[in-house]
Amino acid sequence: MTDILPISFLIGILLIFLDKITVKFGFSNLRKGPQTLHKKSISRFGGVGIFASLLIISIFSEVPEYDFTQTLLFCSLPVFILGIIDDFQVNIQPAIRLLIVFPSAYLMYFFLNIEAYSIEIPLIDELFSFKWFSILFICFALAGMVNAFNMIDGINGLVLLFCLSICVSVLIFPSVYVDPSNTLFFVALFFSVLGIFILNFPFGRIFLGDGGAYFLGMAVSVGLIKLYQVNEFSPWYVLLMLIYPVTDVLASVIRRFIAKLSFLDPDDRHLHHLIYRRVSKMSIKSENIKHTLVTFLIFILYFPFLLAANFFAKETFILQVLSLIFILFYLGLYIISIPKDFSSEDRL
Repeated sequence: MTDILPISFLIGILLIFLDKITVKFGFSNLRKGPQTLHKKSISRFGGVGIFASLLIISIFSEVPEYDFTQTLLFCSLPVFILGIIDDFQVNIQPAIRLLIVFPSAYLMYFFLNIEAYSIEIPLIDELFSFKWFSILFICFALAGMVNAFNMIDGINGLVLLFCLSICVSVLIFPSVYVDPSNTLFFVALFFSVLGIFILNFPFGRIFLGDGGAYFLGMAVSVGLIKLYQVNEFSPWYVLLMLIYPVTDVLASVIRRFIAKLSFLDPDDRHLHHLIYRRVSKMSIKSENIKHTLVTFLIFILYFPFLLAANFFAKETFILQVLSLIFILFYLGLYIISIPKDFSSEDRL
């Protein structure tokens, strides 16, 4: 099982080496945008290491329970390829990018029976009796999570540590062992992500890239939905497990709506950007230390809620209250993280 860790790590090393070669020939992975915090070319193909290591271990392993992982990888191909194309800095309009995510979401429904049965809210739940509504709901939800994971991928280790935390919080609770194939997926995902995390955090030798962020957004969400289905958890279990990226993207939508900006264009007003600005005002010169502080501060914010989600997985009311508490904590941290020298326009 742990064989996947060195596979992921070695693929990551190879990708770093290839990036250094391409830079010598004039090719650069350095992006210019408001959300970009690094200043030199670094390989953006860490997601390739994660995807490839999962693919290799699931194909060549003799363990039959890898069928779920194999199917998930196949269904994720459209969104993963889209992210890789984006990593090559091919200009794809945000709206078109979002639409391309839908085939992966529908494949998850068709091959893995990934769908929503209810959200335990009166009136809205009645709509789930219509098959078309259930399919549309899951497609929009998965597309949203793909975008959300990409939005929070702005600091070394941030998305990768979030994924590792989800895997750990799931696996330490015995209730998940009802379905061996789903359990095996989270174990394999943990080690494949860990191999790239070691290279990414805190020194930033390789980045996850859009391909990796898109894939992890889809894969983690599908894995959690499957847990909800197999174990008959509350649908709010999935929401609380993903509450950090969900809250971040909702805050972004509201912020951009108020500022009359496009919902799909990148900006530098996410929580991790604001905390980074605060940390940068301290007497800390090392960028690695700055990224470490930001990543661990946000980790402290969400990890207790991941543990609580698994402990109260079937208690809808408690999960709803915990979701509200997280949102309040997030908003409080967001407000106090806004630099004092921001203009009123910047605060949006």
